[in-house]
Amino acid sequence: MKELFSICTTLYEEGFMMKKSEFLKQLRLSLKRAHIVDRRRYLQDYDELISDESEAKSISEDEVIKSLGDPDHIVENIITEDQPKTAHLATGVMILIVLALILGSPLWCSILLLGLGLLLLGYCLIWLVPAGLTFGTLLALVLGSFGLPAAIIAMFRVGPGIGFSELGFSLAAFGITLLLAKLSWWSVKYFAVVSAQSYHFISAKFRRA
Repeated sequence: MKELFSICTTLYEEGFMMKKSEFLKQLRLSLKRAHIVDRRRYLQDYDELISDESEAKSISEDEVIKSLGDPDHIVENIITEDQPKTAHLATGVMILIVLALILGSPLWCSILLLGLGLLLLGYCLIWLVPAGLTFGTLLALVLGSFGLPAAIIAMFRVGPGIGFSELGFSLAAFGITLLLAKLSWWSVKYFAVVSAQSYHFISAKFRRA
């Protein structure tokens, strides 16, 4: 009767003994639920551990798995062991970053101010193009406006040749005015769009940072 009970107990334990593939599968799920990043390394380590222990102690892999315990308990131990190291590492890294910022703040501030100054200078130089075109438009308009009555007066008082010359100059000034006005409008519109896009791009970068 005792032998029969022993045989039944052995068969019961063997029936519920976890296989290597099942153990690694449950361990993978437990690591994933715990949000462990380096899951592949832990799975590889336990895979090698089971094989090495089985060969070293001349026992089956199932017995090694039984001695390791439940995968959830293993993951709890992993979290407990890694948490202080991670916190210590994060604290050390933060201290180094703070020290680097403090020691390098004069240099970084100078570089930042220089970069902002160059950016502002470049922005001003770019806007000199539409400003110059606008000034040229106004100048050509003024010359054409004064040239037209001067041509009429010169035509009667000085002579037809001088009058027609000034009239031609006045009409040319009006033509240049129209051309420069169109170029001024196009340049202002283009640079305004580019400036708005650049502002949104830089603002988005700062918000992400």
